[in-house]
Amino acid sequence: MKKLYPLLLIVLMFTLIVTGCVKDVATDPDDPNNDGPRVLRITGAKITTLNQHIYETNAESAVMGKIYGNLLEAIYDKPNETYKIIGNHAVDLPTRSEDGLTWTFKVRDGLTWDDGTPITAETYEQSYKILLDPKLANTRTASFTEDVSILNALKYFKGEIADWSEVGIKALDKNTLELKLEFAIPEIDFYMNFWAGGPTSPIHTELFNQCYLNEEKTENNYGTTFETTPSSGPYELVEWVRDQYRRYEKRENYPVAQYYVPTTVEERVVEDASTRLQLFENGETDYLSLTGDDYDKYAEDPRIKFSTSSTVWSLFINMKSEDKPFLTDINFRKAMYFAMPRETIANDILKTAVPAPYVVSTSIIADADNGILYRDTEQGKAVMPKNNGYDVAFAKECMQQAFAEHGKMEVELSYSDSSDNMKRIVEFLELELEQVFGTDVIDVVLKAVPWQTKYEDMENANYDIAFGAWGGSRFNPWSNMIVYTKDWPIKMDQFMSDEFDALYERTVKGDLIFKPTERLNALAEMEQMLFENIPFVPTFQSKTAWIFSNRVHLITGGKYDPAVGFAIYQSELDPLVEGE
Repeated sequence: MKKLYPLLLIVLMFTLIVTGCVKDVATDPDDPNNDGPRVLRITGAKITTLNQHIYETNAESAVMGKIYGNLLEAIYDKPNETYKIIGNHAVDLPTRSEDGLTWTFKVRDGLTWDDGTPITAETYEQSYKILLDPKLANTRTASFTEDVSILNALKYFKGEIADWSEVGIKALDKNTLELKLEFAIPEIDFYMNFWAGGPTSPIHTELFNQCYLNEEKTENNYGTTFETTPSSGPYELVEWVRDQYRRYEKRENYPVAQYYVPTTVEERVVEDASTRLQLFENGETDYLSLTGDDYDKYAEDPRIKFSTSSTVWSLFINMKSEDKPFLTDINFRKAMYFAMPRETIANDILKTAVPAPYVVSTSIIADADNGILYRDTEQGKAVMPKNNGYDVAFAKECMQQAFAEHGKMEVELSYSDSSDNMKRIVEFLELELEQVFGTDVIDVVLKAVPWQTKYEDMENANYDIAFGAWGGSRFNPWSNMIVYTKDWPIKMDQFMSDEFDALYERTVKGDLIFKPTERLNALAEMEQMLFENIPFVPTFQSKTAWIFSNRVHLITGGKYDPAVGFAIYQSELDPLVEGE
């Protein structure tokens, strides 16, 4: 299915999206007169689609999390100071057969889309049939073909079988959804697949059928405009001005509406860091991420809280390049890995990031029952590079070997033109690499491109080197490895290994799923394969500093939970106080 980037008429003046004149003051949450509307004011990024079957960015995922419901929900359990998984569109957690292969959800009565159209178990079955439709070639089918492998889902998606009744997805009646798996998996892996507004959330099938762009039904513009974007989640999208503004209103009839505090969410699309800071300082937004000099300004502020991330940002190298053979040379890639000044990038430029010479983030949990992080296991420690992977002498040695083979190398470094932080990183890296290796050896040329173009170029291997990152599950590091397998449909790297793919299959679908030690050994082995081939250079792990306005009273007390973060939407929020 082609990506669609339609041009829409921007009709809302900036003055209409400014939230009046308000004072950022805290009020007493226990005051009986403190009963005004709770308006949460945030900033976000540009989005292309809200079709949960083909989305690509965190910004799109964040919007979908507000407007699309799902069978389950993760909430913050304050008495126990941890997350809790509860029923949402489903009455409760699913039941499981003794062999672990059949899971059954009981779907609530009375569920509707924002236009009143009912949501039933049949809605879910039809939505999943659309997700797996081979004609649409959706990119998010891994939700049913990888660690949660629905019986015959992959065969149906590949067109190997045409009879939907052979797929293990059945609405037994309007309230009962039965899912049959190819193999048994841990409970947490199954549950995680069905919370938040991702690929397993329902599609408004009537609207979707109106959005086909051709008779063959291979292209669809569902979720690309306000008119083609329905709401089934905690909030209804009530206004969407492309690349400027989005507004959401709480759906009081949502099954778990009691856990959502804001009655209105106002989201401005602001990608410039200085503008976001100004809006926060003017009391016009309620929280802000801080990096670089902005962080220095507020470093001692008690309102600062830190979030961890499952994402490691890496410098991807087009190791299949036909135009520039030095990119395929392992010596060039080794030189880039060991010369990467990770500490300077993380500590001096970004200020709050973590140097990351590794593939698997330090926030990824390998043992959900005991909360043990992968990087704290013996296996994770054994493959950890020394000195954050920095060895200039060895890097120079490797680069000289590449130079002897290819002569002077001109390499184009692409980056997103909307990111101030990335601009600072690549400008520093250009000078650093040319200084370390010499301008007679390497010439780094910077290329600013729109983020959509950058990722498309990376998927099509139409680049030299470029920064990119994959997010992923905090509870299943094995499933995160899918993005490095050769059949991943939106692959950014050019790494191909049958041995790697076989290990991946064993850890998420095969004999290692319920063998903790062997499974950890396999994960470390997969990470080591990536270190040895270097299709990308791991550089930094996001650790974001957040500052919250006095209106926001975090239910977590400022602790960042791996499942629900700060639980901002569960947190008490003071009404806005009008002022001059």
